[in-house]
Amino acid sequence: MPQWWTEPALDGTRFYRGRSMKGTFRLGDRLRLELVTLDDVRPGDVVVYASDYKGHREELVHRVVAVTPKGLVPRGDNNPCPDAILVTADNLLGRVTHVERGGRTMSVAGGQRGLFHAWLWRSRVALWRWTKSVGRRPYRRLRSSGLVARLWQPPVRRVRIVTENGLVVKYVCDGHTVAEWWPQQNRFECQKPYDLVIPRPERAQGSFESRQEL
Repeated sequence: MPQWWTEPALDGTRFYRGRSMKGTFRLGDRLRLELVTLDDVRPGDVVVYASDYKGHREELVHRVVAVTPKGLVPRGDNNPCPDAILVTADNLLGRVTHVERGGRTMSVAGGQRGLFHAWLWRSRVALWRWTKSVGRRPYRRLRSSGLVARLWQPPVRRVRIVTENGLVVKYVCDGHTVAEWWPQQNRFECQKPYDLVIPRPERAQGSFESRQEL
């Protein structure tokens, strides 16, 4: 079986399976498609197309990174290189417009915005791999320098939630919780590489915290 595919649902939508579009889709996401022609698709759009894998027909969902006279060049947002197969009029099944997750329906970025989204995700992955390869000390120096915070300002917002154990503040970016702060316990947890731009709350009296939505 391939590592990346979709599973058709009865209503014509698709359930996402795999890892190649990590950062855009999650396991079990329901994808809404619209019927389009090749001429309708722009670089940056996410499409579903059919592919033969060891004699079996599979459906893959990837982002179009280029348009050529022979067809569309697809690539997973989490993949290091484009697919070997082109998307043509014969195997194009549709363009993904929305994703349903946890009772919410969100639009899927396409065009130049979609290309930027994919580039940003791969940049985060590359940064994380680099920090793992060079060790913790350079990473800590990079974090304390504040350089990344000046170059990268992700749309992070704070959500305050009152639980039976007290107040918890969640930092949410693109629908994902990237950090949590428990004021009573003075405990702060932040995913990499977001810890390069989100300081610990007790130190967060600067511009980054003041810009966020409560």
